[in-house]
Amino acid sequence: MSNSKTYNYILTKTLIKNGIQCEKRLWLDFNEPKKVDLNSQIYAGNRFGDKLRKLDTSGLDLSKLKTGQEALDETNKFIKEKEYAKIKKIYESVFIFNDTLVRPDVLIRSKDGWELWEAKTKNIKKDKKDKTKYKIDEIDLIDIAIQYYVINSCGINITNAKLVCPDDRFIYEGNEDYKNLIKSFDVTEAVKEESKSIPQYIEKFKKLASPSSDCPDIPMEKNKCKHCIYKPVCESELKKDNEDVVDYNILPGQLRKALKEYIYENNITTNIQDIPLNDDDLLSPKQKIVLKAHVTGEEHFDSKELKNILHKCEWPFYFMDFEFVSQTVPIIRKTTAYENLPFQWSVHKWNNIEEDMKIEEGSHFLDFSSNDIELKFLESLLKALGNKGSIFVFRKSVEANVLKHLMDKEICKHYSDQIKLVISRIVDAHPLAEKYYYNTKMRGSYSLKKIIKSIPTNVSYDDEEDINDGMRANLAWFKCTDPDVSKEDKDMEQKLLLEYCAKDTYAMYDLVKYWMNK
Repeated sequence: MSNSKTYNYILTKTLIKNGIQCEKRLWLDFNEPKKVDLNSQIYAGNRFGDKLRKLDTSGLDLSKLKTGQEALDETNKFIKEKEYAKIKKIYESVFIFNDTLVRPDVLIRSKDGWELWEAKTKNIKKDKKDKTKYKIDEIDLIDIAIQYYVINSCGINITNAKLVCPDDRFIYEGNEDYKNLIKSFDVTEAVKEESKSIPQYIEKFKKLASPSSDCPDIPMEKNKCKHCIYKPVCESELKKDNEDVVDYNILPGQLRKALKEYIYENNITTNIQDIPLNDDDLLSPKQKIVLKAHVTGEEHFDSKELKNILHKCEWPFYFMDFEFVSQTVPIIRKTTAYENLPFQWSVHKWNNIEEDMKIEEGSHFLDFSSNDIELKFLESLLKALGNKGSIFVFRKSVEANVLKHLMDKEICKHYSDQIKLVISRIVDAHPLAEKYYYNTKMRGSYSLKKIIKSIPTNVSYDDEEDINDGMRANLAWFKCTDPDVSKEDKDMEQKLLLEYCAKDTYAMYDLVKYWMNK
């Protein structure tokens, strides 16, 4: 059985994976498609793939061909024609079978057939229960199994299937030396088993591509839908049914088994107000606070206890936020693939409760690729924070872990005492909010971006053109370290980063000021 000669297909590996995770998402992919915006994960994957190809340039690289048909034709030539017999590797080849297209990252000739490589940027760690094994996500095995099924069905004998990713032990020493960057995992047997189910998925999912197919009725699930690009679509459908209904999925934290059973037994579809308020078996204390606010419409604010805590803090108050990135392919000397590289901080200093600050009065640091970036980051931060005063952050573990990691770096070790002092001064605003404050405008979320929707502030993250979350900030780092991105675009990214990080620290100032004055 040979590879298809024309570039016609219905499904791709990504579409099948989307369908396995949620059939409604796949239906939307076919019928109301939304473009997947470039994000930091895609950028990291592209950067790793590029590095993978550059490690052995003797292979045939089809990644830059203008059309899929060209890549398909070249793949067929590579497999069948003698002139390509001496080439051992092919990158981004194309195979089509049963209306399904796959583009394997790497295929390698071997004595008895072909070895299949799938590149991933995630850090694959040892299984917590069995330290002799590594924990590989099932969706990644399915990813390779789809390729295995299609390529094998095209008459190509896959003898081995491997997952390859950056090695977390690799330390970059500079000079573009990445020869030890990659580690691999043989997943052949697991992939063979997973591949048995692929034909059934294909036949099932091809039906969703038909214009006459109905959209599957799939209820939203908080964890599954969290990062889906179609989440706004599904949320808007819920609002259309009843503008006044608040979905019980906004309840923070995991839903208890007893609550899930209650929801099922009482046929509750969405409405949070159908859940009994005073049942301790169903709800955690935090969930009770949220539910009560939505039932009564009243803000939860334990002003006495919260103000008591804040009045014990030491002036001046500092508001601090970091941005950091997991490089995947490290470009900073003496760093590794998955460690958090801090590249930006913002600090606002509030001298006393009578003072009003402006957002532009903050301090900042921003750098992308200096080899001493960690030292520059730390020295400038210590100078901005002085030696006394409480330092407010939102989720202490984030900033504290970055600082502790810097303390272990050879280039920063001599600042260990100062780092410990900074950590000891940190006040975490997040647990204060969780325990003492809730407003229905937060919609069940204790993120800073949601909290500030309930207080007087000029800070807004709603402009789609701005940077409005950490993932988008990571994308800015990737763009600003890409030699192919124009200076004009890099300047814009830097401007947006400075505005975004300043918003985070100024929003904390507005929040603490609101709590203290209310």
